[in-house]
Amino acid sequence: MKQLREPDIWWQLLAGRWMIDNGAVTHTDVFSYTMQGAKWINVKWLYEVCIAFFEKGLGPEAVILLQSLVNVAIVYLLYRIIVCIAKQTGKQPSVFTIAISLLVFLAICEYRMAGRPEMISHLLAAAYIYILWRRPQLSWKAIIWLVTLQCVWANMHEGYPVGIVIIGTMFSGSILSFFITKEKAVLQQAMRIGAVLVLAVLAILCNPNGIVLWQQPFEIYRQVWANKYTTELYAYTDVQYWTLQAKWHIIVLVLVTIYWVIEIQKAVKHKTIHQLFTPALTTHLLLIPLTAYLSLTANRNIPFAQILLIPSLPFAMMALANISMIRANKLFKSISAKAGIIAIVVGISFYVSIVGNAFYKYTNSPNKYGMQTNILKNPTGAVDFIRQHNIKGRAFSDYFVSSYLLWSMYPDFKSYIDLRDLDVFPVKFFDEYFSLYQQPEKFKQLDAKYNFNYVVLNASQLAGIQFDLYWNQGYNLVYVDPVSVIFLKQNEQNKPINSNTAIQKLFSWPAIPDNSAWASGLTRIFNPLYHNDEEDEEALQHVYASRFYNQIQNYKLSLQVLKNAPTDNVKSLVALGNTYLQYAGAVSNPTEKKSKVDSAEIYLTQALETDNDEKTVYSNLGSLYALKGDYESAASYISTYLQMDKTGDYMYYLYGYCNRALWKKGDADKLDEVIPAMQASLRLNPQNGKAHLYMAEAFMAQNDNDEARKQLKLAIQSGNPWLPDEQQLVDKLKQQFGVQ
Repeated sequence: MKQLREPDIWWQLLAGRWMIDNGAVTHTDVFSYTMQGAKWINVKWLYEVCIAFFEKGLGPEAVILLQSLVNVAIVYLLYRIIVCIAKQTGKQPSVFTIAISLLVFLAICEYRMAGRPEMISHLLAAAYIYILWRRPQLSWKAIIWLVTLQCVWANMHEGYPVGIVIIGTMFSGSILSFFITKEKAVLQQAMRIGAVLVLAVLAILCNPNGIVLWQQPFEIYRQVWANKYTTELYAYTDVQYWTLQAKWHIIVLVLVTIYWVIEIQKAVKHKTIHQLFTPALTTHLLLIPLTAYLSLTANRNIPFAQILLIPSLPFAMMALANISMIRANKLFKSISAKAGIIAIVVGISFYVSIVGNAFYKYTNSPNKYGMQTNILKNPTGAVDFIRQHNIKGRAFSDYFVSSYLLWSMYPDFKSYIDLRDLDVFPVKFFDEYFSLYQQPEKFKQLDAKYNFNYVVLNASQLAGIQFDLYWNQGYNLVYVDPVSVIFLKQNEQNKPINSNTAIQKLFSWPAIPDNSAWASGLTRIFNPLYHNDEEDEEALQHVYASRFYNQIQNYKLSLQVLKNAPTDNVKSLVALGNTYLQYAGAVSNPTEKKSKVDSAEIYLTQALETDNDEKTVYSNLGSLYALKGDYESAASYISTYLQMDKTGDYMYYLYGYCNRALWKKGDADKLDEVIPAMQASLRLNPQNGKAHLYMAEAFMAQNDNDEARKQLKLAIQSGNPWLPDEQQLVDKLKQQFGVQ
């Protein structure tokens, strides 16, 4: 039972509401003004209608309730699959190993259980596997349900091709089992599964988009490769893939794989291969590598693999426990004697860690316990301000805030871009939007084209545009809070608001939205001691205010809001250190610069002494020593930071830059650190032309001229402005490779 923080939820609720109100399925875009009328293949339409129906009676928290119920259903199905495997293999795992395995599943897959529509794909994948094991004879009565479920799946979520893969693997597994066992009954099973496979493929056509959904898997595949901006698509080759849950996933994968390899070897040795390779087990064994591959291609696919792996985990754990060396261990004997009690204690501990948020903090998860709207993840305050002051007209809003604004204010509000991604917005449009991060001056062209009346941005996004709007004529800052910022165009229509200084505060804190009574009650039932952490965060609003004013480079105002900040709090100390650090980078007077650097170092050193687990201390110290030219210390601090957080594109870039500086000073080994760091930065921010530039230089030093030329072209195409020394490097490389 988590807070509503996933931004996709909001536009999905709106889409469902629109379809209920209009009695029609969305076929064209009706929510943006940039793609109005464009074709929209909305595969999830039925899911959206369902959650919108629940929202009408229970509020938006119903989505999280649905996720909780789906989680329970998946865990139950996994338990039933384990029971079926035990019955058919004659091996009975202990209650302890079953309980631990199911908890492992929840621990690994928690990060995807946040009210996303893929919950339906996870549930149906588990249901398909249960159908496979529940009736090993695979009679018509047992498997015909797959056709109906496939039809439902094709109308609920883009993951429906996984269902076809599972049924297809059932067919392949049955055929393989027949070749091994030579049993006629197995061949008959294969024929039935083959017929169901054909019917399931045809069942996909029962949707509002018709035959298009046969082509949609290829479109999804194209989108995956074209979408450079979604972090959930990281593959195992990307350092960002390797979250704590991903590492746990690999451990389970290795353990289960080893177990089944040993079981197959035993069957060959004892000539019982015919008994082992039943259609059900053969299918299951074929699906493990298939889903494992799927999980390695994208971080978001790990739950699919876990649904296949977890039913085998209790048996693997029992096999591991049966190794003579382990069984002879006194500790193992003691644990075995108290396995039931230990399972209960582990279960309770896991439960307490969830409702107390300890688990989420440990795994660095963005999720939090409590069925309510997270005010630090959604622009609730901006919506309240717009409504209160009746702001109308066309708005420019960024990729992240648009979803909540649509849900709250449609049809008065329509988006420039939103989280429907490539389903609606073409790749070229996406690229043009994200180029605003490096070329904020392009906003003027957009404003001239669309004539925006106001701008709503996530407080941490499009900093260049925020800087220009704040300091230049044309727009007025009227609202800012930890999540969002509103700039209002200076025109006659908006004059009453722009001239009313009473409503324009230095910084605001959003009010906590009204929560459904049932959701609040349920939250308290599962944790009577529940406390909303966001209320504590309000005491640190000076820190959030400082971050915003530093971003727009009003350092004097940033220091003013930090004037009364407590110096025994690590976040306040980091905010002070960061403000002086950025201030130092903005002044040209050497004496003043040194004074600011010294102040930054004092506060950041004090912050490190206060809490050496605060990751922002290390990122700021890395930036500080890079500014001072102590690149070795800078790289050391940044390396520590990157071990704690792998999501900062600038930190990867700065780490690569520091190693480049050390290489230039004569440490040849540091060259090997430059390219991986810049590549990691570009995976998070493909528009970073400077990363391309320094990669070009590094590849040239490694005599890889083809790659160097490629990176130089990408650097030039980025349109990034160059500092004098960077421009010299660009000119040098252009001359070297004959690039214009």
